[in-house]
Amino acid sequence: MIRNRTTVKRKPGLFLQPFVLAQLTGALIGEVVEGSDVTAAEYAVTSWIAIAGGITPSEVADELGLAPTTLSAMIDRLVQKKQVRRVRHPEDGRSYRLELTARGRETNLRNARRLERLLGELVENLEAEPADVLESMGRLEAALRKTLA
Repeated sequence: MIRNRTTVKRKPGLFLQPFVLAQLTGALIGEVVEGSDVTAAEYAVTSWIAIAGGITPSEVADELGLAPTTLSAMIDRLVQKKQVRRVRHPEDGRSYRLELTARGRETNLRNARRLERLLGELVENLEAEPADVLESMGRLEAALRKTLA
């Protein structure tokens, strides 16, 4: 069914709801990174690099759903900011892995502490178990990836 003004009843659907969530999440992450050397999107990338402990750009792009060209430009900025470094891939001389620099680890830790406080507030305001919400979001992500494939 195609949604129109008479069927929507002012509730976002499967495409608009994720957009709304992205906007609101972006605003919160904007507060987290305020005054640091990275943007909200760069913080997502550096956080994923920190979690992975060294990862290729194509893995980052795939796992975070970023276009490779967008990620490439972001990596260049993060290298210039001395937040990330490229390290030769030990098994593939044509490729490289991304790692946080000491400065990147420091920035990431500072932002993670701020994020932890906001996550605490978010969980308090959540009217469901975080695991249940994440499970539903994971199903939506899987469906979106299948649709795009």
